[in-house]
Amino acid sequence: MMRTTIAFLSLLGAMSAATAQTTLVEVDGTTIVQPFGQPADTVDDWDVYSATGGVIGDVEEVLGIDRAAATALAVDFDGKEGFADRDVVVPLDQFIWQEGRLVLNATGEAVGQMESWDD
Repeated sequence: MMRTTIAFLSLLGAMSAATAQTTLVEVDGTTIVQPFGQPADTVDDWDVYSATGGVIGDVEEVLGIDRAAATALAVDFDGKEGFADRDVVVPLDQFIWQEGRLVLNATGEAVGQMESWDD
């Protein structure tokens, strides 16, 4: 009985984690990425800057819950300034457009907790 209960709780926990994740897709190239007011094809490959002004990566993909609404950027980090060398899904609200640059407001530690992007 104890093993059955533990197995059921483990399965229930796995199901909850799986349903909590939202499947993201690459948006259409013509989809406008707010708050930048630019189409996804333009935002793709933009350099990403840290708050201190250094280039820390570039936009790999523009992502959303469907192909018509951008909600996040997949950023290919270069392993600089405390940001690990990996592709990460970063919500749009973590960026600002400042002096002609896409600036990430999150720390390397916060980005380390974000979901990896496997394209």
